[in-house]
Parts: sequence; structure tokens; C-alpha cells
Amino acid sequence: MGSLLALPAVADDGLPQVAPGGRSPYVAVIVWHDVVAGPKEVWFDTPLDTFKSQLDAIRRGGYHVVTLEALREHLERGAPLPTKPIALTFDDDGHGIYENAFPLLRQAGWPATMFVHSNFVGLTTHGKRHNTWPQLLELARSGLMTIQSQTANHPPDLRVLSDADVVHEYVLSRFSLEHRLGVKIWALVYPEDHYDARVARLAAQNGYELGFTEDWGSAGDSENLLMIHRYSALTRFAQALSDVSVHASSR
Repeated sequence: MGSLLALPAVADDGLPQVAPGGRSPYVAVIVWHDVVAGPKEVWFDTPLDTFKSQLDAIRRGGYHVVTLEALREHLERGAPLPTKPIALTFDDDGHGIYENAFPLLRQAGWPATMFVHSNFVGLTTHGKRHNTWPQLLELARSGLMTIQSQTANHPPDLRVLSDADVVHEYVLSRFSLEHRLGVKIWALVYPEDHYDARVARLAAQNGYELGFTEDWGSAGDSENLLMIHRYSALTRFAQALSDVSVHASSR
């Protein structure tokens, strides 16, 4: 029990490290954006039929979908995961996540996490409708969808902002989501995958335990807990499943 209760080690750069026991098994975190039933609204949408086939591949392949909380315990403290583990995530709070993706996830009984830019909730931006606060509350209360942060205003590049402005994005988002949804916010996605050690360190200093990128690889092989690997479902879905399967068969 002692190893499971230990806090993550912190490197000289101030960033918490993946626990030694969190480096195995190979776990793929996969990210989608919106899932649309009709034509794509933007290039990074996933058509509903494609999403259905991807879920079917997960089912047929015998993969185990784990919660974000289970992944956190694994990476921070070395808590065990099932064989062939994957975690499902969504960015940007698109309307199709609620309307199209979540009913399928609920039917399968699979957990997922949605990262939300809190100041865009209920709005239409750049041609994309975003879910409303009542919809997010329904998802949060479902027991299957974890809501976490993608900053408040989705700045295109956190790296060009001052420390104070980066902290404002982090703190405002966490406050809004916790206040409106009654959930604990402890994980973050960097908008447009722009991040560096400074913005990661500011996240760690302001209440975030995990930060996610779109650099592919096993989550346990990440440089630290604020730069966790994810596979893009648009370009690397098949690779994510293959990588998990290959490593599972070699153990």
C-alpha cells in the first residue's frame, strides 16, 4: 500500500514525474474532437459511421477502456491497470459529442473524458456549436463522462501569453467548471497542442495534476505528468490499438 500512497516525484524543472509503476502496461489515450452525423463541419470532425467502426474495433480487439481517474492513479502512484488499456478523450466540447458520441459510449458502458473551454459553453464559434451547461451537467452526472479543462478562452498558443494570463486561463476555467457542474477539475489539455515546460509548470502550480498533448506514445512513457501522450483518432487510431496490442502480446 505504501507505494500507492506516495506522491509523484518532482524533477528539477518543477514538473511531477510518472511513477515507475506507471510505465507498464502500454496505455494509449485517444483523442477525438467532434463526432458529426452529417457532413464534416470542420476538417477535424469525425463522421459518425467512422466513430461507430472505431468503437467496434475496440470491442472486437478486447481492449479495456479505463477511466481518467484510473489512469491518474496508474501514472501518479503505479496503481495497476487491466491488460490492453486505453482511455477515450474528446476536446473542444462540440455538440456532436453529446448528441452522437455519448449515446454510443453509454450503450457500451465505456467511460470517457471531455475537455471543455469554459467561456465557449453554449456558444457557436468558428461554425461549431458547443454543448450547453445543462448538457454538460447531464454528462457529468451520468457516471461515464468526466469533464475537465481546456482553458477558459482556448487561446491558440499559451506559450506567447504572460505567466499572469496563462494562470488566468487555468484558474478561470477551473472555477467555472467546478462552480457550474459541481465536479473537481484536475486535468488539462493545451489548446491546439501548443505547450512548453513553462505553461506545464504553471498548470502544476495551479491545481492541475495531469496535462495532455497530442504527441503520440504510451501515456506511461510521457516526459512528465503535465505532458502526457495522446493519439489523434484522425490520424493514428489504428496505430494506437496496434501499439497497445503489440506490447500486450510481448509481455
